[in-house]
Amino acid sequence: MFRLQGIDFFQHVVASRNCVLPRCNRQQFQGYAAPTLSWNFCLLYVGAAIFGFASNCLAQTSSNRSQLMRLISAGGRGGALLSTLGVFGAAFFWLLGFKVVAHWMGPEGVGLFSQLRQMAQAATVGATFGGTNSIVQGLAEREAESARRQFRATAARIVALAGAGVVLAILGLAPQLSAFFLSSDAPVLVATLRWLALAVLLNVGATYSLGVLNGYRSYPYLALAQISGPVVLVMLLAGAWWWTLPPDPQLLAGSFVLCFGVTCLLGARGLSRLPPFVAVLGASGLTKSQSRVFLKFALSNLVAALSTTLALLLIRSWVIESRGLAFAGLFDSGWTLTFNYTTLFLTACSAIYLPLLTAATRPEEQKVCMLKTAYLVFGAGILICYAMVLFRQPLINLLYSPQFQASGEVLMVLVIAVLFRGASWVYGTMILATRNSRVLLLSDLALNLCLLATARYALERHTSLQALSWAFVLPNFLYLVFVVEYARKKNPLMQRRLIWPLLVAGTLPLFYLALAPGGLEWTYSRLAVWLCMAIGLAVSVAALIAYKKVAL
Repeated sequence: MFRLQGIDFFQHVVASRNCVLPRCNRQQFQGYAAPTLSWNFCLLYVGAAIFGFASNCLAQTSSNRSQLMRLISAGGRGGALLSTLGVFGAAFFWLLGFKVVAHWMGPEGVGLFSQLRQMAQAATVGATFGGTNSIVQGLAEREAESARRQFRATAARIVALAGAGVVLAILGLAPQLSAFFLSSDAPVLVATLRWLALAVLLNVGATYSLGVLNGYRSYPYLALAQISGPVVLVMLLAGAWWWTLPPDPQLLAGSFVLCFGVTCLLGARGLSRLPPFVAVLGASGLTKSQSRVFLKFALSNLVAALSTTLALLLIRSWVIESRGLAFAGLFDSGWTLTFNYTTLFLTACSAIYLPLLTAATRPEEQKVCMLKTAYLVFGAGILICYAMVLFRQPLINLLYSPQFQASGEVLMVLVIAVLFRGASWVYGTMILATRNSRVLLLSDLALNLCLLATARYALERHTSLQALSWAFVLPNFLYLVFVVEYARKKNPLMQRRLIWPLLVAGTLPLFYLALAPGGLEWTYSRLAVWLCMAIGLAVSVAALIAYKKVAL
């Protein structure tokens, strides 16, 4: 049975609002912030350069070879650059937000901040039928502006009704949700969740706006809306830390309200600049048969996306209940450095990849689109993951604080799951592109049920951060096997030998580093470090060479 250990932090907050948590003073920050900020900008620049290179590589093809190639060129380098700026700019400021919370409230605060963010994400996914995918694809497959207006009108009405229902549910069930997901029904936490309901309402509007802007490729407003919200979130949290305010869960929820509110307002501003804005307000919407088709796909996308979000939310609640907020904060730090920012990177790629794969109707075009994306994502991912493992200690000090060094155990294992996830995302996008609702639903449910089972087993049988991290590797590997076989069945040109040799060669050294029986002292000898770096570099180069060889 799980023990209730995560409540002490909340009891201190409720009792005195002066709970003692690790915090650096202003003088320490003044000597530390400048180099940290500059290095964070370097990391942002490197990540943006990698994605920009990938986007431009997809765009650099001749315009007379096929419709797919013309569509790739149509996106242009300017759109890829702005898309990169928006996603990585938002990621950078969210990372700064986590760093400020780490200094202000310590591991416990990071655990609470992550859980509140995950709850807001789960509610938003539920209200928007899986995020922006349904909206982006619906606009991408409709070329006529009149059809797009009808689709936008229908989507806006459905999302608005769903959002209102989700927000009312959070307001009414706040005590129960607090007890279940935060292991406490303290009044301050119930009030925090009610503030979070307002943040969810604003995030629903922001998600719809970003989906439409992405569908119309209005990249300037898209990037501005994505970045501005996290900027004001960091400003609010940094002000609370600077003035040494006592840790307050409601202030964390307020930072989400401010963040999503700014994003929603700027997204609405972008929508108002689209030519058909007035016409959409009075549009009649889709026909009944078209609405049924859209709802069928949207509901499948909803269940698939919501199952993933709820699985992560349940796992975090189990961690808080059984190990406490400090353990949850350490795990979330490793998770954020690996899975969270991998998701952001893949979301940025999806803005270009999903419409292109949807437009690819011939098997040869699908093969080119999928393999080029797979080799670019894998080649960049190998370099980043190996660098993170080999230099994990200074990286954690840089992005969080020395209190979070135990997160290195999480990072060492999760980078393996990240590589599996990147490859499975490329192949699994075919399910979305072909709108196979049944396969989308069943595969994601199976993945997340397996994840819940392995995580529960790890929490009940083991006490280490590393054991919990291994619970994420097996489900992602099994899902990768499935989507590779699915792509091969749908398109016989997508053969196994095109991806598996690179995956095996790239992940085996990481398995060794995580599992070597000699311990960390032997594992991280100078010879092992340089050998692993050489293997990773060789696999990355091989992936880029394979990318160059892919052609129609």
